[in-house]
Amino acid sequence: MLSILPQNFSLAPIIAQVSALGNVRRLDLNLPKGEFFGDPWELKPEIKNTPLGNVLESLGDIGQARLLTLESAESYTAHCDPDDRLHLAIITNPYSFLVDITDNKLFHLPADGQLWKMDTGKIHVAVNWGARARIHLNIRVLLPKYNLNRSSLHIKVIDGDYDWKQLVYTPIMQVINKNIKTGYVYGFKSINEKEVIINTDMPEIFDSVFSDIEHSGIQLSNNFTKVCSTTFNTY
Repeated sequence: MLSILPQNFSLAPIIAQVSALGNVRRLDLNLPKGEFFGDPWELKPEIKNTPLGNVLESLGDIGQARLLTLESAESYTAHCDPDDRLHLAIITNPYSFLVDITDNKLFHLPADGQLWKMDTGKIHVAVNWGARARIHLNIRVLLPKYNLNRSSLHIKVIDGDYDWKQLVYTPIMQVINKNIKTGYVYGFKSINEKEVIINTDMPEIFDSVFSDIEHSGIQLSNNFTKVCSTTFNTY
């Protein structure tokens, strides 16, 4: 689920900057300038030319970048995401982990300046079983933008019970994440929490997931629009 990246940053000035911010729960460090998942985000003016700003600038085009805090004894619901993430541990403790539920593994990221890439197509969650807060820099990897002129699959949750997110969102995002990497999904756009449009020529990659969702009692619509490309020969 986690792979080490070449970048390693001096952590002391980053820790000093984060500590000066006070009690940070979730803090966006940049702003969207187009499609949420597909267009590069722009640094907030107050973050430019700071230790955190310099880290983000060095990474080139990126998506949303946030400081995320997990307090002592805190976690959240297991899920998958369409977009992979970059992680930099800033403040941590030995009992804080990223959990790969798919492969049943725990990963502790030490606060040593090392940047990591996280495959969020795995079912995962973060936990803090330590006595003090954990703060990570979390950065979204950009996704290929949806193209109106290519074949598309429109997926929408119509109705469902209380755990629709784990019964629907998680398996669908798992398929999307995997197939963005294979190239079978080559465009993504989120309409809202329960509705996405993707570019694909192979809607059948979702057949098994859609069947499972149907049997769970959740109503789902999925409409595929085929766009045939035309090749012109010149003589």
